Amino acid sequence: MSGTSAGDLFARYCLPGNRYKKLLSGSFIRAGREQALEFGAAMMGDGRQASASELEQLLGGDWREALTACWLIGFALRSEFREELHGLIKEGDARRTGKGVAFALARFCQPSDAYALKRYLQRSLSELQNRGNQPWCLGALLYIERRLGIRVSQDLLASEGLWDRWSVAGFLETDDPSYWEREVAAWIELAESLN
Repeated sequence: MSGTSAGDLFARYCLPGNRYKKLLSGSFIRAGREQALEFGAAMMGDGRQASASELEQLLGGDWREALTACWLIGFALRSEFREELHGLIKEGDARRTGKGVAFALARFCQPSDAYALKRYLQRSLSELQNRGNQPWCLGALLYIERRLGIRVSQDLLASEGLWDRWSVAGFLETDDPSYWEREVAAWIELAESLN
């Protein structure tokens, strides 16, 4: 890996088929089953093949590299990166990577992932002008809760609570939390169908 430049990693992992753009928009999941499976298989293969140092370098790169790294980590279930992903949202440094972080943590699906997402949401939902990753992080949290049979989001979703106030403060496709859980669940279902 010592001879691998950032440009080489970007070309190898982020560019094929406009991968990072599809990850940012989520368009890969709406492309039709065959195309989604092909995309997911390529992501899983690259996520398993990438060395830890390559993934670390991608995570430390620009948003396109970090976003791609999060999805590669999630598809390949590279849970050794859990702390790095928890750190991204703890520091509020998820930038445009929020969908990828949400996917990977939902895929890891442990109580610590749920609590990391909740801490992020408690802070970010209180900043009404901060519009970005919250819906997918909430969807990931709800997915983990349902999968593990735990409940940690009740105060976020209380009537006139943080989610209600945040969701009415700006444009949002829907304020229905179950919609965002279904979005995340579709990503997870795709990954699990490739295991």
